[in-house]
Amino acid sequence: MLDFLHQLFSHLCGQNLAHTWSLGGEALPCCQRCTGVYVGAFVAALLHLVRRPQPTSFWRWLNGAFLLFMVPAGFHWFPQGPELRAASGILFGFGIVAFLWLPLPEKFTIYDLRFTSARDDRRVNRKSQIINALGLLAAIIGTPLLGASENSLAAIALTLLTAGGALALALLLVANLFLAARGLWRWFFQPAPRVAA
Repeated sequence: MLDFLHQLFSHLCGQNLAHTWSLGGEALPCCQRCTGVYVGAFVAALLHLVRRPQPTSFWRWLNGAFLLFMVPAGFHWFPQGPELRAASGILFGFGIVAFLWLPLPEKFTIYDLRFTSARDDRRVNRKSQIINALGLLAAIIGTPLLGASENSLAAIALTLLTAGGALALALLLVANLFLAARGLWRWFFQPAPRVAA
């Protein structure tokens, strides 16, 4: 299975061995930054699925900053070790999931906010933001720790998280393309409602 993942991720990642964790003598299927992107995407998708945060203005700006941070990090405008490469990827993974989840209907979340009051919504959203922040922090701390481990279980965990994140991103992309195609179909081919004179 690892050979298949190496082949699959070779289309998405440069697989620079100098920037790839090798656990138990076997290199992971992608570099530290890409591992971070997919781990971040997996954790963010899981958090959005369980309890989707309300997209406030601050939330949008923060996730936009996560995406923009990839520019200086990805172009190596400052020195980076494995921890910073993974962290920049995790931030990017969180940002991309946040924006790919925006157009999805509320039914793509387990926790339903429709039956709560406005005050409860604010309290639930604050909890969602705290849970997302804790998930982000756990990913930023845990991913390099797993990558630095020589344990074969760490290799399995990072490989599964990476594959899960790639799958989550693929599913979100397909869902967004479907919604865009459906919107274009309706716009072009459904008649406009008649207005009574």
